[in-house]
Amino acid sequence: MKYSRIVLFSVGLYLLLVALSTIATLIIGFDEMIQSTSYIFTHYVFGFIASLIVYCYLGYKQTVSPYKQAFLVAAVYWFIDLSVGALLYILLEISMEPLIYLIPALLHVIAVLLGTLLGIQLRHKKIKRNKKS
Repeated sequence: MKYSRIVLFSVGLYLLLVALSTIATLIIGFDEMIQSTSYIFTHYVFGFIASLIVYCYLGYKQTVSPYKQAFLVAAVYWFIDLSVGALLYILLEISMEPLIYLIPALLHVIAVLLGTLLGIQLRHKKIKRNKKS
């Protein structure tokens, strides 16, 4: 996999998660978002599912070192995410609490491992099905 594709997947994943968060915030409303535990839970679930789908696709398409590529995509994604958080802190003085990143980071690691595994298994099933016919 080329490094440009790694960056493309990382930026695409970041923009997808930002779009999901923005849509959810517009639907719920900003005041409700801060106080609602169900919103936060739903936000984590949608983020996990979106990440899982991206890594499943990546594992399906990447035939050489899929876990290595998935972890590179995750590393670039987190670099982008933390950089944007730091910029928001510097420019707009929006607080950047380290604990806010803990649950999404854990869910992201699970999505990387599980999504890549599912993608590899889907690819192997497709290869076996093609050999039988």
